[in-house]
Amino acid sequence: MKELWFLRNECTYGKGKCDHNATKKKIKQSIADGDLRLTTNMWNKQYDLQILKTFGLKTRGVKNLIIKEVFFQLPEQGKLLLCCDGASIGNPGCAGYGILGILSTGEFVIAISGGLGISTNYYAEVFAILMEGEWVIHHAFNEIVFRTDSKAAISAFQSNKLPWFAVPRWEKICAKIDSCNFKHSYREVNFSADSMAKKGAMLRRGEHKIFESKPPFLNSLENPDQVYFRFC
Repeated sequence: MKELWFLRNECTYGKGKCDHNATKKKIKQSIADGDLRLTTNMWNKQYDLQILKTFGLKTRGVKNLIIKEVFFQLPEQGKLLLCCDGASIGNPGCAGYGILGILSTGEFVIAISGGLGISTNYYAEVFAILMEGEWVIHHAFNEIVFRTDSKAAISAFQSNKLPWFAVPRWEKICAKIDSCNFKHSYREVNFSADSMAKKGAMLRRGEHKIFESKPPFLNSLENPDQVYFRFC
């Protein structure tokens, strides 16, 4: 980009004639000099090999695509499953949280999108769990399963190493419910909460939308009888 910008300035403001071939040589040389710092894998496709040959680079390690089957599981009888997610447009950036409540029978209970203003993605994940817990204690549910795709948030709650603002709120939640469990969920089987969180990131700080029936923008909810696929 630097060499192209220099070339553009030379063409626009330079007194002499710019040399495109010289610029190409500089770009190739710059890429070749940084060969040892390039650690990204390749897909071992013909296009990849052509690019490497053009710039005189060594072959990279091959990245293999692994397809895994993942499943959505309902909670045990009598428990409420709360799927949650946080999202931020930028990190930090405009952030929001998404909540989806489902009974053990698969019956839809609640969906909430909320705005958090400027925040990080991690704080949005933590806020999502806090908002879920506070909703629960106001609606007399006592046995809860929190499901999120954030391992960092789960670790923080399980080890009690929470941000300072979350500690008193979480202690109040724990005092009002009988039991709560955390389950990690891949995003492929947490897409409803992910969609709710993205909607929340577009709301103002403190603004929230509550849906007591399936939101119209969700085409479908997670189905325990369906197989989902994760590409990694």
